[in-house]
Amino acid sequence: MKKTFRSCRRLRAWGITLITLSFFSITTNVSGQNEIDVLRYSRLNRAGSIRTMGMGGAFGSLGADIGSIGINPAGIGMYRRGDASFSAGIHSSGTKSTLGGASNIETDISGSLGAIGVVITTPSVNPDWPFVTMGVTHVKQAIYDQRLLLENANLNGSLLGVFQGLAQGTHNADLNDGIAFPYTASLAWYTYLLDPDGESNVDYITPFNTDTAVTLNRRIERSGNIGDTQYSMGGTFRDWLSIGATISTSKVTFSEESRHEEIPTEEGTDLASWTYVENLDVQGSGISAKLGAIAKVTDWLRVGLAWHSPSRLKLTDSYSTSMRSVWKDGDLYEESSPDGAYEYLIITPSRFIVSGSFVLGKYAIISTDYESVDYSRGKLKSIDGWMSTGYSFETENQTVNDIYRRGHEARVGLEVRVAKDFRLRVGTGISTSPYSHQSGVLSDPSQFNASLGGEYRNERWYAGFAWNRTWYSEDLYLIDPLLQGSPLQVDRSLGMLSIGAGFRI
Repeated sequence: MKKTFRSCRRLRAWGITLITLSFFSITTNVSGQNEIDVLRYSRLNRAGSIRTMGMGGAFGSLGADIGSIGINPAGIGMYRRGDASFSAGIHSSGTKSTLGGASNIETDISGSLGAIGVVITTPSVNPDWPFVTMGVTHVKQAIYDQRLLLENANLNGSLLGVFQGLAQGTHNADLNDGIAFPYTASLAWYTYLLDPDGESNVDYITPFNTDTAVTLNRRIERSGNIGDTQYSMGGTFRDWLSIGATISTSKVTFSEESRHEEIPTEEGTDLASWTYVENLDVQGSGISAKLGAIAKVTDWLRVGLAWHSPSRLKLTDSYSTSMRSVWKDGDLYEESSPDGAYEYLIITPSRFIVSGSFVLGKYAIISTDYESVDYSRGKLKSIDGWMSTGYSFETENQTVNDIYRRGHEARVGLEVRVAKDFRLRVGTGISTSPYSHQSGVLSDPSQFNASLGGEYRNERWYAGFAWNRTWYSEDLYLIDPLLQGSPLQVDRSLGMLSIGAGFRI
């Protein structure tokens, strides 16, 4: 006669089944580097100076601004005097999560540096190149701060069923020792969410039918950014052709805590709730290059061209998981995984930017940028090191190639001089979805941008503000799509209100 789940749990708790903790080398990589990581570090949402932000980032054919160097490095060649400036502000991230009839809104507010830098211009003895300019700048290329909350949602099945499927056929001694599935099924074993099926050592039962609906509470908290330090040099030939080059070093930080809580709806189960927590911390660095040119076609027309090389990011994931079960009789069990780490590379795709601007005397500037990046060219690569297994990422890279496509972004900005020393700016833009039709994404992840700004500027110093906001939607599967059914619809709005100042050297 098979024992019930309740009797199995009590027998194990009374010591019939010996549970010991032991530490072995971990070969299971729970952090799961995949196509999501490639897109995260490839799709940028740049900050910048108050001038570039106020014009929606449409600055690729202008220049002589700290923020423009990260768009088109030829902008540094347009300086005639040195410059030092900074911008910083408040970043907001709003997330509305909807699954079935459940919907929640969360907002994250944080402070962030926009751009800071120093540019030095040196006169040249060559009359064709009257000035040579060098500069060091730091700019945020992406900010990842976000909070996502979903409460009282219904799932068609339980994540515990996935862990049960992993454990089936595995001897429970291996679950005891953490040799098998130390970040998932082993934790379920230790918290009595998995028990032996009768006298079997390789088959398992759960405290409720995992194919029935459960109530889900899910919270995800993310933080981090990509910060680029840029070393640039450029000049202007005979006052009509500016060229420039930049070498960028990147620092990547990203952390995520995901808390998955389920409440069984099945009558008669002894389990009140269970929670699975995943923690991920990513640290890394990278290097890339930029080349650009800006031509003064006429006194009122300028055109620009820039190329951004792929970024080579060396990343280290540190990760851990934990599990907790709460029972109706008052018992509570908790267990944590070992700490794991994994080193790898991500190669982001290159970018091309074509720009044009109309300079309407001293009264106004209209500027446009077009940017193209093929997200399917991103890649994951292994790296030699003791925290790497030499895995080829062949399947993951094929997925990148299949579900991503070339993205296009158009930006338009306007600057108007409203008085001798005052300027107003507005900008807008749109970037197309990075997903191919083959990906099956249901939402529209195209990004829409709007910005405005104002500045006081004289011959010696300047100060002002900029505001921008981005809107887009995305699909999110929290667990196996077969269990979740329809994707979680996530509507996001990102904003930043910045102030900045600088002075001519």
